[in-house]
Amino acid sequence: MTQSPSRNSLFASISHLAVLLAVALPLGCSIALPPTDATPTERYRWSTDRFDDGKYVDAIRGFRDLLFREPLHATADSARFLLAEAYLRTNQHLLAANEFRMLATSRPNSLVADDAQFGMCRAYWELSPSVARDQEYTQRTIDACTRLVEFFPRSELGTEARSMIREARQKLAAKQARVGAWYYGLKLYESSIIYFESLVQEFPEADVIPNVLYMLHDSYSQVGFRAEADAVRDQLLARYPDSPEAQTFDSEPTDASGE
Repeated sequence: MTQSPSRNSLFASISHLAVLLAVALPLGCSIALPPTDATPTERYRWSTDRFDDGKYVDAIRGFRDLLFREPLHATADSARFLLAEAYLRTNQHLLAANEFRMLATSRPNSLVADDAQFGMCRAYWELSPSVARDQEYTQRTIDACTRLVEFFPRSELGTEARSMIREARQKLAAKQARVGAWYYGLKLYESSIIYFESLVQEFPEADVIPNVLYMLHDSYSQVGFRAEADAVRDQLLARYPDSPEAQTFDSEPTDASGE
């Protein structure tokens, strides 16, 4: 079968492009790695140089190459920590968390073990989404930071870890309050009571507590549990007397019985 001139021209163009790519790829797209005859220390320095220059993809390759070849070398702990940090700086948070975890758990006596544990906190906190979404990574942040406080009690990073725990707990409380308020808005008071009571018990320090107590009081009132409602009201007035919610109670009229 005779091919048309246009078809022959198309095949010629494709063939020419294939030849150009075959020549260009080895020249322009070679993968950066330390020299094959480099010593472990030289490989480490090559990788740290790339890291310091912000060439994190090259640094990742270099550190991975070093850890594959010499997992027990004196620079291995620092290499794994910087590998995790490079992952973190390229927004590969789960890979970063995994490398930090391996270092913190397998080398607890390393000089950078507490830094690695805090690296887990940072990686998971970066993944923590808005309050409206699932809070799995917020809880992982709390778990990782709690482990730092418990396993590395003398670490200078403990203060930052505790601060991150407090912030993450505020977020979890806000999430639970949001769910309870949703039931409350639908007048499903029995369900809202469950969420609000659990929140008050688990997150007594949360910023949302005054508003939660106010809705909890009203929820109990709506289902006829007057004693429980009064107890919640007393708790709100005692713990948060200056809150807007408490001021609302103070402005409400009382009946002749004093209620």
